[in-house]
Amino acid sequence: MCVLLFRVDVTARAFSRVLASPTRRRRRASRVLRATLRRAWIDMRARARDAPTRAYGASARARERHRARGVARRAFPQWNPFTNAPDDPVRLSTADKTRADDSDGVLGRDDSWRSARDADALRIGISRPDAYFADMGVRFDFDERVESSSRDFEALNQLFVSVGFNARAREKLEKAVDNSHVALWATTTRDSRFARKGQVVGFARATSDGTFNATIWDVAVSPAWQRHGIGQGLMERIVDRILDEDICNVGLYSEGKVVKLYERLGFREHCPRRAVAMQFRHESAPYS
Repeated sequence: MCVLLFRVDVTARAFSRVLASPTRRRRRASRVLRATLRRAWIDMRARARDAPTRAYGASARARERHRARGVARRAFPQWNPFTNAPDDPVRLSTADKTRADDSDGVLGRDDSWRSARDADALRIGISRPDAYFADMGVRFDFDERVESSSRDFEALNQLFVSVGFNARAREKLEKAVDNSHVALWATTTRDSRFARKGQVVGFARATSDGTFNATIWDVAVSPAWQRHGIGQGLMERIVDRILDEDICNVGLYSEGKVVKLYERLGFREHCPRRAVAMQFRHESAPYS
């Protein structure tokens, strides 16, 4: 009997030493940690089951508050005739009809107050009159005032190449100018060490639908005549002609080095919401 008890006691002490060993303690801590993480995960999933209802309610209330603030801040009219089709024709008042008739047809959807802009209010004027450039030996002529014999498209191509534009086939270039809404030439009026009389030293043109939009293209000034205000004179005169026809949305594509010039003339970088510039089959090439 004593021998048996002695053996049981020795076995218990040996087992306790095994439990107290570093390896055993690490395993025991690992099991405790796993059990704790499992209980935390179960509790988190239980709380998440009720979370969607609370989150949806909070987001719905936030949307309602945002909508209410938007309605309070909205410019005239609170009901936008450019966006909302009236349920009742009587709801479209005479004032709304007038605003719709006066709208530029482009900005009305998002900015009803900007859509009724007046072309005369957008004018910035001509900073340097024709007399200033006449003293310099330069004159501006719109395309309809230029005689056919004076429309030198070879010289125009040379001007384009001198400022880094691509040269174009003469027939296509002439067709492009003929089909432009406005084209403006800057030519010299006398011989000088920089140019001969009648030489093309500046050019700009614009395409348009005649009512809503106009886009300015091919603004170029000969390098020898730059920094004399010719580029600004071209832009001011062509924009003024476009505004004469009550076209309020005037755009252009600008190289980085002349952005400051266009900003001084009232142009700003603007991209409508969710607008993406795209070009048809731009990646295709005839020899690829």
